[in-house]
Amino acid sequence: MIVETRKTVAGTEYWDAKEKKVLFVPKGQKPSFEVTENPTSMVDGVDLAKGKDKTVINNEFVDTTPFGVNDGETSYQLNEMTIKELRSLAEQQEIKIPKDVTKRDDMAQYIFEHWSTDDEE
Repeated sequence: MIVETRKTVAGTEYWDAKEKKVLFVPKGQKPSFEVTENPTSMVDGVDLAKGKDKTVINNEFVDTTPFGVNDGETSYQLNEMTIKELRSLAEQQEIKIPKDVTKRDDMAQYIFEHWSTDDEE
């Protein structure tokens, strides 16, 4: 898949996802390769401002940041759990979730950030 990444005064740059390189086409010339318009499956990468991994699915950014924790016996993938499961796990771990944290992803992140194990000092 080859997609347009930016236009400059000198021409247009394209990203070749298969070859993992930038292709440059000077201004006034047409590309000698097929350009994919409106790709829906490209990974956007890491949003450095928020530190979250985002993926484009159906032209929308979807947060795919994994929040995994382990209590010594069981591993939990927080971003795959329901709100009910998250609340139950938080209660078991004595993590008090604030009332204003109501979205599943926010709840998973809160539990992840406040998770502690017995071996921590």
